Amino acid sequence: KPKSKPKPKTSFIDDEVMQKSLNSNSPNYFVDFLASIWDYDVATSLAKKYNIGTSEYWNGATVFWQVDKKNKIRSGKIMLYNVSSGKRVKKPYNHINCIHSALKLDDFNLEQCYFGEHLLQDDLSKPIALVESEKTAIISSVFLPEFIWLAVGSVNNLNKAKTKALKGRNVVLIPDLKCFELWNNKIPQLTKLATFRTCTLLETKATEQEKELGLDIADYLVQLKHNN
Repeated sequence: KPKSKPKPKTSFIDDEVMQKSLNSNSPNYFVDFLASIWDYDVATSLAKKYNIGTSEYWNGATVFWQVDKKNKIRSGKIMLYNVSSGKRVKKPYNHINCIHSALKLDDFNLEQCYFGEHLLQDDLSKPIALVESEKTAIISSVFLPEFIWLAVGSVNNLNKAKTKALKGRNVVLIPDLKCFELWNNKIPQLTKLATFRTCTLLETKATEQEKELGLDIADYLVQLKHNN
């Protein structure tokens, strides 16, 4: 029987790489956008809490660092946002890259964790709110601080391997509109790890147009803030 190859170890990014991006004075359009919702004090405290870094890969780009429960840096996702709308820049191409690709780290064995996972240790009894995008988690955490807000990073990233970190916790899934069924149907595969329920609020309240747009909870919370 041939020996199976040993599974490559998870690769990590050096802390100084992250620190450099957290202390950068270059423009960060996403942090500027957060400041436009509240102010720079709030934006800066969110950047600190969630390890929101700055990248010069594109002018104004943001790095969402994925730091796991043991404070090891798994990855960093570089993205570019429009400073006034807070929407991702997808034209002329989708501005998204991973730190290990940008740094040309060879033989990097990427094993992502949920964005914000490092916050789990801060409070062991708080329920977890799991959303799709980093932006949604960050913004929602200000409006609803009774949850620890984590992001899966992309709609198909909700899976068993990453959810292991949530073992024993109470978890509310808050999918973007359009993804309700997809996430809700995954619960049976995940229930051995934690207690799950899916938030139906968006699904029941949304108009057809909002469903078409695939809005998320942060879109609603920001809208409510502007309307009050």
